Parts: sequence; C-alpha cells; structure tokens
Amino acid sequence: MKNFSNIKTTIIEMANVILKEHHLRVYEVNNFVDFESDILQILVEDLNQPNKPLDFDALTAVNEKLSIAMDEFDSIKEPYMLEIASAGIEKSIRDFEEMIKAVGQYIYVELQASIKNLSTFEGILVDFNNQTEEFKIEFFVKGQKKKALFKWEDIKTVRYAVKF
Repeated sequence: MKNFSNIKTTIIEMANVILKEHHLRVYEVNNFVDFESDILQILVEDLNQPNKPLDFDALTAVNEKLSIAMDEFDSIKEPYMLEIASAGIEKSIRDFEEMIKAVGQYIYVELQASIKNLSTFEGILVDFNNQTEEFKIEFFVKGQKKKALFKWEDIKTVRYAVKF
C-alpha cells in the first residue's frame, strides 16, 4: 500500500469501532507483501484482558464486518488481502500501561542488569506499587519460590509467556 503510513491511524480508529462490539481492540496494524500479495494485517486482543484467548467465531464475524468497512474506505486504491488475527499468546508488552494491565499474568522479563544474580525471570507478575513504581514478580529457581522487584526502566524486553 503506497499510502499506508498516512492512513494507518484511520484504519485503527475504524477497526476499533467494529472490534469494540465484540469486546476486542487493535493491538497492531501491519502492511507487507507476501507471495506478491499486498497484505493488510490487523492483530487484535481482548478489550479488558489482553492475554485472553480469542474466540474463532468472534474473529470471523469481525473479519466480515471489517472487510465490508474497508471496501467502502476510499483511501485504499490498490488491491489487498485483509488478515484479522489474534496478536498471539506470547505478544510483547510494549509500554508501561500494558505492563500494569499484565498484573496477574505469567510473563517473561529480561532486565538491563541483574537482580539477585538473575537478569531473566519467567513468572507471575503479582503486583505494581504506585508509590515506588515497582513491579513485583514471583518465580521459581530450582524449585524454590523467589520474588523480585523492578521498575519499568529496568526492563530490556518483556512479553507474555506460556507456563508449562
């Protein structure tokens, strides 16, 4: 899509109106070429629980409604394929607000510097302290329960994780 960067915000706004009816929201919008087809990809997540598994029937209904809305959108002149999909179970936590919403979830964190001789943790994000602005994670090391405190600025990368 030649003008994707100019219309991306409008696509997000238009998609969110339809997604909200199904308790979903846009996580990310991408445009890329795959097998010589121009793909408009809209990744979605649950409106209230970002890591909640999504219902296939809801995604299908949303795809149909968005397809109709996008066909009426005059700013896209070239042919394209619309792809509506879940953002995924191990999606990145991209900012401070998303991190606060992840409290109570199982996550993977890689820190800039070590805490308690560890720079990576995989465990439950159990709390956020508004006063100290610290996150608290509980995890296991060699079968023993551990806890660590860190701030958003300490994080190198963070994402949701699957507990096996």
